[in-house]
Amino acid sequence: MRLLSVPIIAALSTSAAAQPLWEAEVRAGFGLAMGTETDMSTARRTTPLTLAATGAIAISDEPELSTYGGIAVETVARNTFGFVGGVKLAVPGMPIRLAAGAVWVYAPATRWGATASAGTCRTRGSLGLCGDLQLTTYVAGSAIDEGHTVTQVQLVFGMVFDLGQGGS
Repeated sequence: MRLLSVPIIAALSTSAAAQPLWEAEVRAGFGLAMGTETDMSTARRTTPLTLAATGAIAISDEPELSTYGGIAVETVARNTFGFVGGVKLAVPGMPIRLAAGAVWVYAPATRWGATASAGTCRTRGSLGLCGDLQLTTYVAGSAIDEGHTVTQVQLVFGMVFDLGQGGS
């Protein structure tokens, strides 16, 4: 009986693929914004085209958790530059990823906020194509009226690059 349990335990404990130890991602997002900014733009309007380049490093295998950071720029409706950072979680047994973090727009006017997203990636080899629904809420800064917030909902598409395989 013990001889039979060894192969069963070995089969159950092997994972299909280890999460990447290092990862790079480029993203582009566009959507809808709601709220009041200091330039008096109010109500619902389209968001600027948001472009981001981030790097991530795995910090846990179970659950598959990584931390990320990078730069973000907005263009088309306005031109800004800032930073993003947070954590990403791969949902076990499902092709879903969740992320939560902070965003700081630095120039030309400041905005601070929180961001969260849910989406999926299709990977082949070391390259993946991703789609996410992202929610960003700016709560403070020189571009936000005091006591107000600006919330953006964006559909984000990206490419992720596996820069190094983690695992056993």
